[in-house]
Amino acid sequence: MDTYATKLRDALDVAARETGRSLRKTSTEVAIYTAQRAAHLATIVGQNGHAEAVIAERDAVCLFAGISAVREADAADQRVVGIIHAALALGIAAA
Repeated sequence: MDTYATKLRDALDVAARETGRSLRKTSTEVAIYTAQRAAHLATIVGQNGHAEAVIAERDAVCLFAGISAVREADAADQRVVGIIHAALALGIAAA
């Protein structure tokens, strides 16, 4: 696992500890999947619909992680959604 995925895994672990919430997948699995989706998004930067693609990928990663209703997520789940969204955006910038 690279530094990007390791830092994301650590952030997810902290959020889980602080909120008492667990994901359906492990934080490592979610971090690796997020890194893969960020790499894909990096290939389409600047194309029409890129912003919408980031949101779609965020929602896909959240579903993978076990958060089923991103728009209706409670505060604990919203924290994880925010971490994933930021990780996708930062992953694109780093690529």
